[in-house]
Amino acid sequence: MGSVFDRLSVVVARQSRSIPTLVLGLAAFLIFYRLGAPSLWLDEAAAPLNASLPVSAILELSQSLEEHPPLFYLLLKAFLTLGKNDFIVRLLPALAGLGCVALVMAVGTRLFSRPVGLAAAALWLAMPQDLWLSRMARPYSLWLFFYLCALYFLAGFLKDGRLRSIWGLLASAALMVATHYLSFPLLAAMGCCLLLVPPLARPRSRMPAVLLYAAGCAGITAAAYFGLIRASQTPALIAASDETMADAARAVGEALLGVLYLFEIPLARLLVALAAGLGFWALLRADRRSFTLLAILTLVPLGLLVALGKATGLYARHLSGLGIPIALAMASGLGCLPRLSPRLPAVTVAVLALAALGPLLWHRDRFYAVGSYQVPIIGNNYKLAAAGIAGLFGPATVVSFGNAFYGNVVSWYLAQSPRPNAVDNPGLTPDDRTATLLFAAGGHWGYLAESADDFDARIGRGAVRHQIETSTVLALSVPRDPVRRIPALPGRAGLPMGYRDFFATANIARGVRHHQNARGPAIIPIQNDAQGQVRAVFALNAPPEPQEIRINVLFDNTGQDNTLAALVRFDDEPPTSHPLSTGYDATHQRQIALRRDAPYTTLTVDLLLRATSRTPTLAGGSQETLRLTGLEAFFCPARDAAACLDSAERHLTASLLANYLEERFSPTTDATQAGLPAERDNIATVPDSRLGEWSARTPADPSRPGVIRLTLATSRDRLSFFPRVGQDGMVRIWATHPNGGRRLLFALQNLTDRWTPISARYEFIVPDWLKDQEAVVDLELTGRWSQVWTLGDALLF
Repeated sequence: MGSVFDRLSVVVARQSRSIPTLVLGLAAFLIFYRLGAPSLWLDEAAAPLNASLPVSAILELSQSLEEHPPLFYLLLKAFLTLGKNDFIVRLLPALAGLGCVALVMAVGTRLFSRPVGLAAAALWLAMPQDLWLSRMARPYSLWLFFYLCALYFLAGFLKDGRLRSIWGLLASAALMVATHYLSFPLLAAMGCCLLLVPPLARPRSRMPAVLLYAAGCAGITAAAYFGLIRASQTPALIAASDETMADAARAVGEALLGVLYLFEIPLARLLVALAAGLGFWALLRADRRSFTLLAILTLVPLGLLVALGKATGLYARHLSGLGIPIALAMASGLGCLPRLSPRLPAVTVAVLALAALGPLLWHRDRFYAVGSYQVPIIGNNYKLAAAGIAGLFGPATVVSFGNAFYGNVVSWYLAQSPRPNAVDNPGLTPDDRTATLLFAAGGHWGYLAESADDFDARIGRGAVRHQIETSTVLALSVPRDPVRRIPALPGRAGLPMGYRDFFATANIARGVRHHQNARGPAIIPIQNDAQGQVRAVFALNAPPEPQEIRINVLFDNTGQDNTLAALVRFDDEPPTSHPLSTGYDATHQRQIALRRDAPYTTLTVDLLLRATSRTPTLAGGSQETLRLTGLEAFFCPARDAAACLDSAERHLTASLLANYLEERFSPTTDATQAGLPAERDNIATVPDSRLGEWSARTPADPSRPGVIRLTLATSRDRLSFFPRVGQDGMVRIWATHPNGGRRLLFALQNLTDRWTPISARYEFIVPDWLKDQEAVVDLELTGRWSQVWTLGDALLF
């Protein structure tokens, strides 16, 4: 066996000049082969959605909702100009991954020798996570590329002691931080290397280099904190990840195992760990300087995370930078062994064979299949779901989704299907006598229904179920009556916002879909920056006479520069334009007042909705920031209009308080009181905050909580109420358990500077131990900007 390996070593040595080409060629094949085949998975799917936003919105996203810096999304935005398919979406990380292989070779060559650099690149490629990240539309391969650039400059300084390498190191460090915030432990590790490992030449340059690097990192940190981190979700995530050192060590250890071998194969992880340990041991005996360097790069980031107790939500990909010093240690350790050193090129070829066999044979289903990246518990195969919906799509078809993010990702794929498709379809026209409604839900159903059976119970039976892995598509045929008739004056008619009823009664529904969240049902645009149209036609069957007409339009417009406008037309006359709302708009309602003396047959109201891309959301789009929540028209005879006009005004206010015409999971008539206040402590009525019979309560002394105590008796599974919170306001509901302990049933806290809507209706689940018996419940209001709205004394419904 030894002689065979010796002969192979001789053959490989003769072709050693071809080994770099072999390494890069194999890496390119493994990375780019079927790159577009797997469906985008949960986290990955956010990348093209976020990158499709304008540059200003991408920056705002990173400064507010996202926990990642914006550089990856900004670069991906440029790549998306080449196309929208999965290959293009993954092209940036794939190129970065290929660059990583080349840079591992370069860093290994600069630190040790050319054979060690080639062996390290082969070993790095053979560790499955590195290939996996190179084929995924996430920032990690780009982050590793910049880290390797930093290591290249660090190796240059440690070799020649020139300060110009520190400038390159700082430039790379800035790009690292602009790609991922977990760069800071890596920056600390490189700083320790500068401090503890002197350069081979110009040793006196070490302290100036340390000072320059420290000053540069301080500037990078300050710029990142004040420019991005301070207002983002990152501080809250860091604060929430507080845990003991033991728990942090456990989480770090589990993530490190994934760095060694991504897939949970204990033997493979053990073998890689042994190889890494032997590499470090051989390096310690032969080259303590290099051992110190690689040990610092490996251990300092781990030690910081454990010491700070910040390892919640840590995965192997977050520690992927550690794979670089581990691969270098294994390769350099082999180079330190006298018998293996001359045979290192042959070892490199053998490792390349293993690197190819892993993804192509042993783990092919984890790299190159359509479901390779699917996480069934929290995600869905969006590509297959979109293909299934595209197959069901036909004339007079409208697609709606249970979850906003799921809908946006599936729509991303649907937009690539043959046209007309579900994204740019013509929608419903007056000539469509039947509408086909497709409701698609993934692993999380959202608010319209909790399951397919619940959908049947709430929406009506008759839906045909189509199961596509973890996605369910319910196809429902709905007869249409697209004209609202006014048989007599005074008269009132509108468009119901319920899922089935809206599409049955809307005259035209183009470029819109149904959307239901915690506040109730609504109609939203299908796409950002594309106009949606809703038309209601009212036919007057009463004898003609002069009329006062009021059209109430209810909406939520929380997106910057979103627009809602109405075109109103009598019969075939030219329409009149009525701009209704430009976001941000806190009013939620508009009324169009018309006087009509001439006879007419029909009144047509077109509502035009356009959601711009300027307000990013975690759902991956801005459509949800513009919601049409109600449309009602009142036809009042001019001879006796007072009572009718008063009714229009009252319904405008009542609709706002009734959560825009329809409550979630309960009919609008369900207003039974579940409990009346028995005691109040530190509670006052908010001055000038009364709408009809509704009024707001708040802490009388904001420095301490206000408490409303109720004696509750209910048999329901859920109860609802109407809290409202501004910045730092908090509302909590506590119940006393039969064993005497207090249990938290509900908590709402606002960390933004905007009030939540007055009419927002919130629900909480009633635990079994609280049902069908009297129990004490405390509603606790904390802070100056915390309220609860009550209907008289009624609080819970």
